[in-house]
Amino acid sequence: MKNLTCTIVLLTLTVCSGFSQDFFPMNLKSLIEVQKVEGKSKIIPNSYYLNEKEFLMVDDLFYVNKKTTERVKFSSNIMGDKEEIRVDYYSIVKDLSRFIKRAGESGLKKVNENRFEHKDKNTTIRIDIKRNIQVEGKNYNLLSLVVIEDLTNMKTGVENGGIKFPADYSYPLQNATYFFDANLKDDKSYSDEYFISIKLAKTPKYGHKITFLDDLNWKITLANKQTFIGTYNQSVESRNMVNVGFNLTIAEPKVPKGYKQPIAESGAIYDASELKKAKHNSAYYKFFFSKSYYLRFEGNDLMLSGKHYENNPTVAPAVKGN
Repeated sequence: MKNLTCTIVLLTLTVCSGFSQDFFPMNLKSLIEVQKVEGKSKIIPNSYYLNEKEFLMVDDLFYVNKKTTERVKFSSNIMGDKEEIRVDYYSIVKDLSRFIKRAGESGLKKVNENRFEHKDKNTTIRIDIKRNIQVEGKNYNLLSLVVIEDLTNMKTGVENGGIKFPADYSYPLQNATYFFDANLKDDKSYSDEYFISIKLAKTPKYGHKITFLDDLNWKITLANKQTFIGTYNQSVESRNMVNVGFNLTIAEPKVPKGYKQPIAESGAIYDASELKKAKHNSAYYKFFFSKSYYLRFEGNDLMLSGKHYENNPTVAPAVKGN
């Protein structure tokens, strides 16, 4: 019994700890806000975002995760007429294939395996990778977001179209696994509207799991072992209005060469009345993971809440006979 208990604890820790790499290319920009003060850039770390991933402040521009020893440093340097802003993430992950794949999908041009870059007249944006960097006797892979802006236009009063770092209030879902359940309820005020919700818990309150694999992709494993995948995005209206949108990834069916490719179907239920009668299988849960929600906290858990609308068909009035 003791061995069984230990095994369960270890499995739970493994499920919830993720893949160790906490930040992917699109997350690096979320780690800071940059304000212009007397013509110079002032970096303000996104402490909330960093703290949620257990990175704690060592000094103003340096954060460390004490559990993993991963670290993040921020810097801003002026060199002649150019200013360089850096976000340096020291990762302990050895397999960088997922990070590299996402860098290639970020809109930057691949220069080589260790650099992805975009250049225009005023700005250079790079993702740089340096492998096997030693810091205080430990090995890291250094994953950097580097933004270089030409200050000449700023001095002449011409607007610089470089990258901006506004305050980011999104939630760091990446590299995390949650146990979840989903629910649909009638809106008693409107016959064709429904309240939909997904509860996400870090403890095994529910039998289903969603893993946010990186800054774009997720995978769901249901209690019955069915799986399906998709993508997510976040948009922010204000500090208290974070929207999370889900999309299903639909694989095209394989057909023999020369045959017409049929339209790929998700296998989801889209009608609320059908959903109420359905078994809680992949078709049922795909309904919920093709919607958008507002995110809020309920204690240590996350609650995603939204609305589902159905347009009931209009029935033409019967024609009366003469």
